[in-house]
This record gives sequence, C-alpha cells and structure tokens, in this order.
Amino acid sequence: MGATFSSTKQKSVDFERHLLGYKTAAISLPPECLREVFEYLDKGSLYSSLLVNRSWCKVVVPLLWRSPFRTVNGPSLETAKVIQTYLTCLCEKSKAYLVSNGVILPPSTTKGPAIFDYPSFLRELKFVELYSAVSDWLATEPNESNNIYDEQQLRVLIAEQLFKLFMNRCPTFEILSLSDLSHEAPMPLVPLLAGSGADACLTGLKAFHCVSKHGGKRDIFHVMSQVSETLETMWVGGVEQEMEVKALSVFIRAQKRLKAFKYSWDYQTRLQIILIGTLDALKTQVNTLTTLHFEYCNFAHCDSLEPLAVCENLEIIQFIQCIYLAEKMRPLAKVFFPRLKTLGFYCNFLDSARYWIDPSDIAAIVKNSHKSLEHVVLPRVGNYEEGSQTLIKALRHCINIIDLRLQIRQGETKDFMEFFNNNNRLEITTFICHGDLNVEELLTQMTRRWPNTLSTLNIKGQWMITPESLKTFLKDSKSCLKHLDLHSSNHLTDDHVAAVIEYLKEMKAAKKPHLCSIFMSGDRITEKRGFNLNPWI
Repeated sequence: MGATFSSTKQKSVDFERHLLGYKTAAISLPPECLREVFEYLDKGSLYSSLLVNRSWCKVVVPLLWRSPFRTVNGPSLETAKVIQTYLTCLCEKSKAYLVSNGVILPPSTTKGPAIFDYPSFLRELKFVELYSAVSDWLATEPNESNNIYDEQQLRVLIAEQLFKLFMNRCPTFEILSLSDLSHEAPMPLVPLLAGSGADACLTGLKAFHCVSKHGGKRDIFHVMSQVSETLETMWVGGVEQEMEVKALSVFIRAQKRLKAFKYSWDYQTRLQIILIGTLDALKTQVNTLTTLHFEYCNFAHCDSLEPLAVCENLEIIQFIQCIYLAEKMRPLAKVFFPRLKTLGFYCNFLDSARYWIDPSDIAAIVKNSHKSLEHVVLPRVGNYEEGSQTLIKALRHCINIIDLRLQIRQGETKDFMEFFNNNNRLEITTFICHGDLNVEELLTQMTRRWPNTLSTLNIKGQWMITPESLKTFLKDSKSCLKHLDLHSSNHLTDDHVAAVIEYLKEMKAAKKPHLCSIFMSGDRITEKRGFNLNPWI
C-alpha cells in the first residue's frame, strides 16, 4: 500500500482573549448586546464566560443549551451529563414511568428542580444525537435489562420521555431531525409530533430532516404538513411507498418559503426512487426554491426533470451518484438559470449505462449560466473522448468560476487554456486526469497565465510528470499558490518527494514565500521518504 503525506499551517484568532481584554466595558453591556457578541464564541469560550458574573451566566446558558448534544464514537461523559440534567427536568409522572420499566435513576435526578429550565433553551432537536446521548448515559449508569425491556428498549423509553419533555417545554424549534439511519429500533414519533405542544414549537421550524429506514413516514409527513408551513430546508430519504410519496408531496406543497430540498438515501442499502409527483410538488416552490440536491437517487421511474425547469431562482443544482438520468436533463438544458452559482455532477464514468448523462445537456446548462456560475463539478466521462471535449469547451465563456473540478485528457490542454485565460477569479482547480496524461505541457502553460487568485491546485487520477519538471513548475508558479494536492497511484515516486523537498529548501534559504500545505500520495511513495516533507513546510 502506498503512503500519504501532508502538512498544514493554520492561523487562529482567540476571540475570547480579545473580548476579555475589554472586560470592564463588556461587563456593563446589556443582555441583548452580550447575546449578539456571544453568538460568535466557540463552546470553550462560552464556558469561560459563565464564570464572569450572574448576568453573563444568564445569557450564556441558553446559548450552550440550544444544541448540547455531540455525536461521538464511544461513550461520552459530556453527553451523559446532558441527559442526566434533562432527566432532572422530567415531571414526577415521567420519572415514575421510567423507574417502573427498569430504568434506574440516580438520586441527583430526584432531589429537586434544576437551576435553569434547560429544555426550554433547546432549538435543535436531532433524534440520532438524542439517541446516542442516551446510550452514553446508559453506559455510565448501573441499569440492568430484564426479559421485557432489554438495553435497546430502555434507550427508546428514555428518548421517548425526553422527546415529550422537549415538545412540551421548548417554545420553538429551528431544526428537527428524525433521521435514524444508524438505529434499528425507532420510537413511535407520530404520537409525539401530534401531541400537546407540537403546534406551538413546530410552527416556526426552519429545517426538517427525515432520512429514515423505519415505516410511518406517511403519517409523519401528514402531521408535519399540518403544523409546519415555514420550512426553509427539507432533507428527506427512504420514501418508498406510494402513500409516502403522496404525503411528501402534500408536505412540500404546504410550504410557503422552502429554499433548499435534498433527497438522499443510504447507498449501502438501496437508492432513493424519484417519482414525477415529487418534482411536480417542488414546482409549487418556484418563487423561493434556490437549492436542489439529489444524492444516491434512482431516476428510472421519472420520465423527465421538466417540472424543475420553471424554478428560475435556482442557485445550486447537485447530483451525487444518481443513476438513470440519461437524457432527462434536457428540459433543464433549454432554460436559463440567471442565478445559478453551483452546478455539480459527482458520479462514476458516464460510459456506464446507469450513470449516463448526455454531456451536451450539461454543456448547455454551463453555457446558459456562464455569467453566474462560481462552483462547477463536471462528471467524469471515462473513454468518451467527444463528451470530455464538449464539457471543457463549454467552460470557455465562464469568467466567474471560483472552484472547478473536471476530467482532462491528452490533447485537451488547448481547450482548457481558453477557459483559463478568460477567468480571473479562479481559486481552486481540481484535475481528474485520464489515460496517463502527461501534465507537463498543461502546467507549463498555466504558469504563464497564472491568476493571482488561484491558491489551490489538486491533481488526481492517471497522470505523470518527471521530478525535474515538477520542481520547475513549483519554481515558476506564482507565490499565490498555497495548497497543492498530488495523487497518482502509479507514477509519483520518492524522487518526486525529493524534488519537492529540494524546492522547499531553496525557497526557505532564499526567504521566499512558498507553499503552506502539500499532500502527496501514491503506491510508489514509501512512508519513510514521505515523512521528510513535514519539516520543510
């Protein structure tokens, strides 16, 4: 196996120290001003601010408890303490219910009320994080399972009671996530969503996520469409039954300001099937919809993407590992998206029938939106030479692209340079090389017209260059190049690493600016040689 080597310099700003430098003035600020300032502090700085005085404490505590859970690997003492605090806030009836069903509550949860009304501060409720935090708490407490309620069922019982607590005590949620891809024992969510307090706390919901394996999504979508009409972001997946699709369509149509829609599924299990009814529902959000994101989706049962052609306000369109799009993109190729900034196709080679998308349709979208595009990921086309040239030629009039990822083959340097010469905003370029491309000519031409904005260059795939030519390129490249990522499984060797180290030594000795980070990997680079990179960054 080959080796991977990297070294990075990073700058940091200690905002807490800057704030406390003006401690006398800051202490006298009213709570509203403090809240605005504290919004920019990280978690560690907020904890430090708790100890300044009572006024600061009252402002900081709600911020810390907006989203207190962390999803981590293995038991976490921090999340276990969060659950213990929430258990203290349960009513006596809920505590008795848990105890009667095998949950051993520690004495600290029954002594008296908590200092603050912690559940009322919660603004982001994510089922996976809640479930994981309950697991962390159970790992630290001496609870014993019995024949009726095993440990998994105990987790569900506790999570269910806490879910009820949040729904009743939290005045409003901003994010609600019912996604549970990693859990096989979901709790009954519909009664909780339809229970008392749901109308109030879900009315102002901004983001809803439900990528789930379990059934009941039809009822979940139905309940949510009744209580939440102001979503800005919707992320769903695992919608398989016809009735679920219809309920999702109703849910989408109920929204008044939906900006982003993401459809995805667990690629290890199956792909999300896309039906025309869902796209028809998205058409109703034409005035507000700006982002469409399809991930691991199957378009075999969808005749066309024509319903999306009316969404002229789209700024982001992305397809990640989607299959059977074929010529269904054509309606989008015939319209003009004046605000389109991000266009991405992340997929396997287009010469695979499942992943085929007509390159001419993608090229047409690029041409039509050439003035607004800033972030572009073009699909890999494998051995389809004509398709590769079509995509690269479509870039020639794109003058505002900031981040570009594309496949390039031998003989396509001229077409790429036509784009490169016309663009003055490019910051990140990623080449996916095909067919053992010799990149020497490409890099030589790039150094002659290197824009001051281009700071990151990534070269991956099948390519080659001599160590001497690589060193020459580094010397000739402008000082604005700060990050270089090189991967070639067959052609990068220890000699290339040595050439880079020699270049860095020379730049250091001459006190000239040089790269801030280098990442090199390949099967022919040895681990010992690679570690020599680090001291020279």
